[in-house]
Amino acid sequence: MAIFKRIADVAHKTVVTGLFATFCYTSFAVTGQMIEGYRNRGGNGAAQEEHHPQAGFIQMLKDKAAEEYQKYYRTDHREWYDKDDDSYLKNLPKPEDYAPKKK
Repeated sequence: MAIFKRIADVAHKTVVTGLFATFCYTSFAVTGQMIEGYRNRGGNGAAQEEHHPQAGFIQMLKDKAAEEYQKYYRTDHREWYDKDDDSYLKNLPKPEDYAPKKK
């Protein structure tokens, strides 16, 4: 019977030590992420502006979506589909319009 008690004690200590180690590692990882976030914000809580390589294109898409949303409920105009009309090709954005300027 003593051997089973000894095995149970070892198993219990192993589980408790494993859970404690998991807690310590998780605390370490979360603390590291918190410190990294604090440093990325410049230490004063204000987020730094990140430069996205396609920021111009994304902003152009947002502007187009806002424009289309404004026209959605207006009934004084209709944009009818014409099979032979290819004027929409002139309105397509070109990379020169939204590409970041090279320094």
